[in-house]
Amino acid sequence: MNSLSTVGWLHTIAGTAAIFIGLYLVTRFKVISSKPNLGKIYLMLTTITAATSLMIFNNGEFNLAHLLGVFALLGVFLGLLFEHKEFFGLSKYFQAICYTGTMLCHLIPGISEVFTRFPPSQPIANSIFDPILLVSFGIFFLIFLITVFLQLRHLKNNS
Repeated sequence: MNSLSTVGWLHTIAGTAAIFIGLYLVTRFKVISSKPNLGKIYLMLTTITAATSLMIFNNGEFNLAHLLGVFALLGVFLGLLFEHKEFFGLSKYFQAICYTGTMLCHLIPGISEVFTRFPPSQPIANSIFDPILLVSFGIFFLIFLITVFLQLRHLKNNS
């Protein structure tokens, strides 16, 4: 098992905290927003996690985890834009999709790292293409779609 660098530790701690804070925000407030302090912390941790993911090169080249980092940064940027600028009455919906999308960008590489590293003697998965991870990705994507649907319905009903 490879040990983590300082950037790797920062990335892991920030990402893990962001996942828990994001889950809390979605369950408590139905959507992620930069208005509460915890929302600001979530977006800051997400930005740190995504930015540090671009500095980690385990196999020496740009990979799918880096792409998810770019998507997470884009989700934060666009989410903030939609949260603070109105576009045809649809901004709150796009904000929800963008910010909730950042959660997906945390969960996919997070589960990949856990399953390919633990237990150290015989990890659960051999690669990101291992069937158990592919099923996990599918489950996370389905949860993402259901969550976004419920958020959009909540926003529409509370307009």
